[in-house]
Amino acid sequence: MSAKKRAFDVLVLGAGAAGCAAARAIALRYPNATVGLVEQGTRRPLPLVMRVPLLTPLVASVRSTRGFLRKYHGVPEECIGGRQLKYVRGCALGGSSCCNDMRYMRGTTRDYAAWGDPMWSFEQLLPFFCALERNSRGGSFFHGNSGPLDVTDVPRANVGFELNILWFESCEALGIPETMDFNAGAADGFSALQSLIAKGVRVDVFDALLERDRHLLPNLTVMPETRVQRILFDGKRVSGVETRVGRDVEVLFSGRVVLCLGPLESPALLQRSGVGAGGRVAEIPDVGKNLIQPTSATIVFGVTHNANLHSKSVSWRNAPYLLRQWREYNEERSGAFASLAEGAAFVRSTPKAAWPDLSLTFFATPNVRWCGWRPFDGFAVRVAHHYPESRGEVDAVDEHNIRITSRMFSSRKDVQCMDEGMRWVGSLFADARSAFHIDAQGRPTSPFASLGVHVRHPRNALHTQQGTAAFLAEHAQGTGDLFGTCALGKVVDSTLRVRGVDGLHVADASVVPTPTCGASCVIGAAIGSRVASILQV
Repeated sequence: MSAKKRAFDVLVLGAGAAGCAAARAIALRYPNATVGLVEQGTRRPLPLVMRVPLLTPLVASVRSTRGFLRKYHGVPEECIGGRQLKYVRGCALGGSSCCNDMRYMRGTTRDYAAWGDPMWSFEQLLPFFCALERNSRGGSFFHGNSGPLDVTDVPRANVGFELNILWFESCEALGIPETMDFNAGAADGFSALQSLIAKGVRVDVFDALLERDRHLLPNLTVMPETRVQRILFDGKRVSGVETRVGRDVEVLFSGRVVLCLGPLESPALLQRSGVGAGGRVAEIPDVGKNLIQPTSATIVFGVTHNANLHSKSVSWRNAPYLLRQWREYNEERSGAFASLAEGAAFVRSTPKAAWPDLSLTFFATPNVRWCGWRPFDGFAVRVAHHYPESRGEVDAVDEHNIRITSRMFSSRKDVQCMDEGMRWVGSLFADARSAFHIDAQGRPTSPFASLGVHVRHPRNALHTQQGTAAFLAEHAQGTGDLFGTCALGKVVDSTLRVRGVDGLHVADASVVPTPTCGASCVIGAAIGSRVASILQV
């Protein structure tokens, strides 16, 4: 074993969306400062299955992605029948942006107001969102068109798939309002989605933020396949980090460290380094607490009728169409494989709810994550509750492992909200009545009525609260977005500095203190970008 030493003015730990954005912003703002970006994951190019949007549900289960992912299992949870939740995170340059669902969702004005810090309002963060994006809608008050990240509308041809049209018509028939932009401060109603997809391919966040503009960042050193073992301190002042590459240990010295490892590993590294409950460097009991995990469950439907229906289903009947779509994708990067989900709706769990707390995401395929590969014609709807009352925690067990306790559904209200989400789905396919669709007696009927729609998953009935509760206990998962374990106000102050120590900041989704409907990688990137204006280098 050999020991090496290097020094940097600033060290950024973690090359996910937040870390890449932070490294870029710091290196550009301080061109005379040396910036080091440390990432445990690989530098290898992403395999095909991680780049093609429609193949995203396969990412966690195929052999080719094993070297690009890190998989965790939570503790057995009493409220979900003793199940252990799965957590799949990216372990590559780009972090979990390599394996998420690519949604571009910022969250609402109300979400940021709940943080309780005027420095972190939606209005304060809006310039950073805009500066990061190159939006297909062009520049406006709410969007930028000259940033490094491609944010695109779903191709018009994909929005126009028959199933998507029926979905939008059902939303309208049920009285859900149409909205033009989920990212303008409010998320209420139905709309097509925007995604981090460029010309039919998942946006490579590392390439977009750093590699593409490498000539502008001569002061940045990227260190992949390098694991940070602990943060080093000189008294209460950060002095660097200890890393390991294979058998070699290297100390990277720096008086400024920005932690961007995400809501699971950021608090764990703090705990391993003596910052947390009973910490030898700083006693901060809230490190790792307040884990916010939006909950989701997916209902899969089969379609009996309409042999001419073209969807994304992998069935014998639909196979010739999908083969043509695959050829189109290979030649033009367009067609069915160029997007995953095209439409969603934000609704209220009860009429008294002050704002929408549920989202219903429509997939024109029955093949969605955690539901298995299903070779029949159909579609799926994912119900997500974005504002859970339940809170979990993350604890470092040793230098390699963490214990994740979600406490999913420990609040009865969370179960009730998800139950209402299931009712919304049932209403969309059974109760919606559209003047554009009539039955044999000439009466308005459901847009989906002619398809012979039937539930394929779950097999058990959802007609009672007991049935829904049993389904959720067996099948509910997180949305993939995590927040809160280094919460603003409790673990970090308004400048993102870890309380009780100097020179150490956290700048990722773990600082988000309250629930949000935004995507963690989108919010994390904005937080990472902003930290450059806070640091004094």
